[in-house]
Amino acid sequence: MPDTREEIVALLALSQVEGINHQLLRRILCRFSPVQTALEVPDWNELSGGRGFCRRPGRAEFAWAEEQWLRLSAAAGRCLAYGDAQYPQLLSHISSPPPVLFALGPDDFSGPTVAIVGPRNASEYGLHLAAELARGLAAKGVCIVSSLALGIDGAAHAAALEAGGRTIAVLGSGADVPYPRAHTGYYHQICERGAIVSEFAWGAQPGRGSFPRRNRIISGMSLGVVVVEAPQKSGVLITVAYAVDQDREVFAVPGDVRSGRSAGCHRLIKDGAKLVEGVEDILEELTIEIPPDLRSVPARPLAPEDERIYALLSREPRHIDELSQDSTLPTQILLDALLRLELDGLVDQVAGKRFLRPA
Repeated sequence: MPDTREEIVALLALSQVEGINHQLLRRILCRFSPVQTALEVPDWNELSGGRGFCRRPGRAEFAWAEEQWLRLSAAAGRCLAYGDAQYPQLLSHISSPPPVLFALGPDDFSGPTVAIVGPRNASEYGLHLAAELARGLAAKGVCIVSSLALGIDGAAHAAALEAGGRTIAVLGSGADVPYPRAHTGYYHQICERGAIVSEFAWGAQPGRGSFPRRNRIISGMSLGVVVVEAPQKSGVLITVAYAVDQDREVFAVPGDVRSGRSAGCHRLIKDGAKLVEGVEDILEELTIEIPPDLRSVPARPLAPEDERIYALLSREPRHIDELSQDSTLPTQILLDALLRLELDGLVDQVAGKRFLRPA
């Protein structure tokens, strides 16, 4: 991360010069340290490999960069440059990593990360499954990456926060511009406990073209992308396309074949995406090692009915009918509780509708 005001201002001023595209700026960052030494090169044309570009940063670019630095400093934000040790390592290996990232929040981008994405107009089923997967992964020490959007993405962030886990929101606006406004509360929680990330300048408002660009960062920061309830022509599939291009794992949660809400997920499964029924499907495919102290930690404070069911279980499998009789819970409530416990990693299901505590 650039350490001084001079470094940050020089970097941001360079980013505003017409003709210095992302690829060239990354080349400058790799070649010059500190970055402001690039401004001292006698043959300015040499920086572009002889192709030439308009000019050095001028008064207007430096004034804009100074204003950005002041806003960044006031918010205790970070400016992460490509090639720095603090820059997200997974992201640095994609074909078009942003040369500059703005970030708010304490997260250091270490440890395993998984993206959970889906449509804004999600069903209760989709929201429930996204939350259960995010909660279960977060409880295992996996950081949840998403966009803070309404629907599936917001549900994933909320569940990770509820589980006391890590979560990163990648915005299509400036990192200091909460979007959508309805999720401002989640935005502030993530600022306190995770990270808000954006490649867009401080104060930038979301635009139509900013969301596809944002999506490549969501997949680029993640080991894999989990798609929940995507229709056939969902914009979520843009993120999947980036994930495939970046050689990331793609996971899909199946849904009701009659509704069409998950037609995109079903197509992904037919095309080779990993079918996800629970957290273990993701952990096994990505070979994520869970720290011993997290292997049996509940993903959330257990609801009373969940505690009742968990107390009835041991390492010996018990049939669903036994559990129904001993718990005196209605069948649907019992099944919902078992699903939650299974996604949290507290229950395993074996053949014959039998359930037990994992080893």
